[in-house]
Amino acid sequence: MEQVYEKKREQILADISDMSEVAEDMLQKVIKALAKIDVDTAREIINRDNVLDNYLITIEEEVSRLLTLDQPLAADTWFSIAMIKIASNLERIGDHATNIAEILLELKHDGVLTPLVMIPELADIVTDMLDVVLESFSTKNADLAEAACRMDEKADNLYEEIYHKSIKVLREKDDFKQVQKVVKHINLAKSLERVGDHATNIGEETIFILTGKRVKY
Repeated sequence: MEQVYEKKREQILADISDMSEVAEDMLQKVIKALAKIDVDTAREIINRDNVLDNYLITIEEEVSRLLTLDQPLAADTWFSIAMIKIASNLERIGDHATNIAEILLELKHDGVLTPLVMIPELADIVTDMLDVVLESFSTKNADLAEAACRMDEKADNLYEEIYHKSIKVLREKDDFKQVQKVVKHINLAKSLERVGDHATNIGEETIFILTGKRVKY
């Protein structure tokens, strides 16, 4: 029976690995597209959103089958819960990449507002966070996972700065189209900040899998 459990665990891990590659690729591509106002890539990202949805469904089904085997060990149960959480966070990262792509299409003729030039910096931070946390998961390195989680505070602070500058810009605008543009930038920054949150969640689950300790950042 242990061999059956191990085979199913390996399949789940393989699917998580494949899913993480898709999520990371979507995020990296949409951020590059944002910098270049690349509408073709933005549309490609939007069309790929269902790929991660399908991965999540597959992993949920695999976990369900693992837990329906006779008398699963406590370790298998906790492993399964962690895998569902990681897959769910990867799916949400894909959702935010899609949101960013949709905002890009709306802003394609406008570009980034001068007071909000920190958005590319925020994009760099959350991209690094996801890259590090996925490396920590694949290499089973809890220290790397912790390092990624600790980057979230910087992302949060930068988002707050962008948000407050956006509000200041809003007070100075009386043109409806300009107000819409500022709001879209706020939504863009929020999606990036949420990517950092989901990367942190993956890091916390990775630490739990590797050390058995529950941490919260």
